[in-house]
Parts: sequence; structure tokens; C-alpha cells
Amino acid sequence: MKKTVRWRLFLWLVALLMLFVGIQALIYGFIEFQVWRKNRGENLHEQFMEVVQGVGWNLATLPILIVMAWWISRQMAAPIRAVSQAADTISAGHFTDRIKTDGMPDDEMRHMALAVNSAFDHYSDAVNRLRRFTGDASHQLRTPLAVIRSIGEVTLSRERAPEEYRQALGNILDEVHRLTKVTDQLLQLARLERTEVSGSFVRTDLAGVIRRTAAIFQSLCDEKGVALRVEVQADLPVLGNETLLVEMAANLLDNALRATPTGGEILMKVEREPDGERLVTVADTGPGIPAEYAKKLFDLFSRIPGSQPSGAGLGLAIVSAIARAHGGKAELNCRSAQGAAFHVRLPQP
Repeated sequence: MKKTVRWRLFLWLVALLMLFVGIQALIYGFIEFQVWRKNRGENLHEQFMEVVQGVGWNLATLPILIVMAWWISRQMAAPIRAVSQAADTISAGHFTDRIKTDGMPDDEMRHMALAVNSAFDHYSDAVNRLRRFTGDASHQLRTPLAVIRSIGEVTLSRERAPEEYRQALGNILDEVHRLTKVTDQLLQLARLERTEVSGSFVRTDLAGVIRRTAAIFQSLCDEKGVALRVEVQADLPVLGNETLLVEMAANLLDNALRATPTGGEILMKVEREPDGERLVTVADTGPGIPAEYAKKLFDLFSRIPGSQPSGAGLGLAIVSAIARAHGGKAELNCRSAQGAAFHVRLPQP
């Protein structure tokens, strides 16, 4: 028969009580025997009867002590039972349930319950993110597949001129390119969620990363008629992966370039904060972003309602994931009609 923690605590307490009574009887008996040895005139039988009587009174209170031991074991096992019940409830799919810690004393049991609640919070967030990710990813992957199938079916429905077949194949290749890009981004996010990327971190010049990214986008900015201004402070190393940092800066710059109209300006800036953090800023002069979307923009497949659908909504999610992988964070400074400024804060090495 499997014994619960409460039963084991109770049996240990009862065993401790019995041991206490036995030791008490031995001590009383030893004391009475020593008294008799010094005074042989006293009756040894009467001495030991006094010991038996004293032990008997202790045995008479033993049921009360056993009841108290049962109550104590129940109180001590209550937090463990609450943790077990909460775990069973959550494993059954009730992700909002938590261990009630209001009545618990501020001891190790309460700290354990709080730690378990925190773990359940992370678990619930992970499950919710997985559900959203599954739904959004399936939609993002299904759309180009449906377009490819539609183009193929329409093209093959009747005989067409070579130019029409060539155009259909071009459209199919465009959708395949889009599908490949979304798949690559999803794989990149999956890798960033694991901790293995930190094994490739080395001391990296952040100013050099920004200059390299700006050089990649300079021709695109010139083509659109957008001024690209770069301001960097020298000697700002970080501990990280240069390829990932370039991708992070490139996603921010690509996002700013799509939002900035012709004749506008993009600022890429790197500076040292007073606490030693490295602050990367990419600011544009586009239409700006409403404050209520500031945090949602870093979620997977997030877009601003009414904006032009370009990309899969994964760029800023990748920026946030790369920042977290480097021990930093990404945030948005909304400036309404004056554009938007994205910030990435990275710790000093």
C-alpha cells in the first residue's frame, strides 16, 4: 500500500512519542535504582512502582498526543497536497488554476508554492504562445500554398501561350520564395528560443555591426530616396554573435525603410547608457505607430491594422528574440506622427 506524505509524517511523530516515553521510563528507572543503591533500606519494588505509575500517566496522555500528531502531520502536508492537486488540475487543461498561498506562513513551503506557481505561469504562457503560433503559422504557410495551387490549376485549365506559362511560373516562384522566407524565419525563431546560441558568443564590436548593416541597405535607401544617417560611438563591444546582431539590425532597418516615405530620413545610432548598457536606436520619419500596439508589434505575426501587408510579421519578433538571447530587450518608443524609434538594449560584456 502506498503511503502518503501525511501518513509518513504521522508515523514518524508517533514513533518519536513512543521513543520519548521509552527513554523517559529508562531514565526514571535508572534514577530510582541509583537512589535505592545509596539507601538500601528502601523498598526497591515500591521505587519501581512509582516509575510505572509515572510512565502510566504519560501513556494515558498518549492518545491526545497522537491526535495532535495527526493534526500536525496534516498541517505540514497541506502545502505539498495543494501543490500536487494544482499540478493535477493544470495537467488536465485548467491552466489558470494556481496554488493558494494567502494562508501559508512565510516559510520554505510557501516559497516552494510560489516557485511552482511561477513555473506554472511560464508553462501557461508557453502553451498559449504555442497555440497562437500553431494557428498563425499554419495560416501563413497555407496561404502561399493555396496561391500556388490556384495558379497551377488555372494555368492548366486550358491551353495557353508560352508567355502566360512563363508568367504563371514566375508567380509560383514568387510564392515559393515567400514560403521559403517564412519557413526560414520560423526555424530561426525556434533556434533562438533554445539556449544553444549563447555558445557561439564572442566579443563583438557593436559599432562595426551597425556600419556593416547600414552599408548593406545604403543602395536601397538611395533607390527609395530616403536619407540614412549613422551615428556610432567607438569602443562599444558586446558579447554576442555577429551574424545574429547584423540580422537584428537589418530587420530594424528594413522595417524603418518600409515605413519611411520618399524624402524621409532614418537614423541608426549606437551609444553607451549611463549604466554601461549599449543602446541601439533605429528611428524613422514615417507615419508613426499608435501606443497601444507598442508591445504587440514584437509578437509573432503581429501587424498594425490598416497597414500595408508586407512580410509575414516575423521581423520584429526575431529582433526581440535575438535581443533576449543576448541578455537584452527590444522596445518601441512611439512618437505618433513624427515616426517611430525602435530601441535595443544590450548588456555590457
